[in-house]
Order: sequence, then structure tokens, then C-alpha cells
Amino acid sequence: MKLKNYTLYIVAIFIIACSPSYNLQSHHDEVIEVQAPVDSTVLAIITPYQNGIESQMNEVLCVSEMEMKKGRPESLLGNFVTDLCLNYADAHVCVMNTGGLRSSLPKGNITRGDIYTLMPFENELVVLELDIESFKGLVDYITKRGGEPFSGMTLKASSKGYDIEEVSRMEDYLDFNKGNKIRVLTSDYLANGGDKMWFFKDKEQNKVGIKLRDAIIDHCSKSDTISSKLDNRLIFTENE
Repeated sequence: MKLKNYTLYIVAIFIIACSPSYNLQSHHDEVIEVQAPVDSTVLAIITPYQNGIESQMNEVLCVSEMEMKKGRPESLLGNFVTDLCLNYADAHVCVMNTGGLRSSLPKGNITRGDIYTLMPFENELVVLELDIESFKGLVDYITKRGGEPFSGMTLKASSKGYDIEEVSRMEDYLDFNKGNKIRVLTSDYLANGGDKMWFFKDKEQNKVGIKLRDAIIDHCSKSDTISSKLDNRLIFTENE
């Protein structure tokens, strides 16, 4: 029996080896419109699920007092998201990225679907501990990009750069001269170096246990109304 199987194996290899090989020379893309009627059986199966999802996505979580858009150097949306995230972790600072906020929040009713549109990714919240050099890299990154969403500190910078001593509120909880580290809350995507945040790479990630999107949903569902404000947490000055 073993000999027979072995023989079949050799024959199969021989056939494959002797078969002609093919190389793709070109390809052509074409969109083909489907003209077939809707399958009533399939439709009957998916409709209850579709209705259930639509019902969840249309659920009103809270009311926003204003439209919140993203932007630089700071924005109503960026401040709102990073401020609320600090309530879910033991961290000094929260940092996100403008590109990760995929839409604005409208004035008026905020639905679950609005939050999914704002944050469609399955990003987890994590806390990293940064030493002085990594923290300088973070501040340099924020200022050179003209601003990114952050909370827990204020920065003063100019085209010449910044002075680490001008990062406010550090004295409340941190002394780098003693070898202390600053705890930064962010997403696992950014913690892995996403959006060129190299200063986060290879740092131990302490998972908070909640997704960024779920933190926003939880905050909204516990609030009758939500709002945000611009508070000059990032100020660019003329060269002195």
C-alpha cells in the first residue's frame, strides 16, 4: 500500500513537471453591471439582519451643541475625542492623529452610526511610558505637523522649534531629571508606529481594555449633550 502511494506521488510530480507553464502578459479590468433580479430567498434571509443593524446605527446617543470638525493646529473634534479618552485610562497625556478621525460630528442628534463613521477602525486604546527622548520626539512630531489631536498638556512653539520646558503642567506630575516617564494614551495603530510615530515603536503596550470607538460611544451614551472648545492648547508664536 505504501509503495502504491509512493508511486502515485512520483507520477503526480512527473505530470506537473511536464505540464506547460503560463505567465500573465496583460490584464483588462471591466465593471460588469449585474442585471439579475433580486433573489427573494436571499433577501428574506438578510433583511432581518439588515433591519437590526440599521436600528442600532440609527440609535440616538446624545445631542451635540455644535458641529465638530477636525483641523490644525487644534480642533473641536480633536479636543473632544482626546479629552474624553483620558477618562478611560491612567495616563498623563492622550495623543491621536488627525487622519484617524474620518468624519465630522454634526450639530444635533448624534447616532451610533455617526460614531462608526467617525471611527470605523477596530483600534484599541493602549498606554505607553515614554522617557525624555521619546517624549521630545512626540512633541517635535506634533509641532512640525502643525498640530495633532492631544489632551493633557499645552504646547508653545515657533518655526524655530520648541522648548521642552514650555510644555505646561509637567511639574504637576513629572520630573524627567529623576528618570520618571510620562504615560501616553493612544491607539494601538499609532503605538505600532503608524502615521510615522516612530517614537512609540518597541514600547510596551498596556491595553486599556476598550476600543477607541467604544470609548466615544460610551461617553456619548452617558451624556445628554456634548460640546467642545478651542482652548489654545497648541500655540505657535513668532520667532523670539
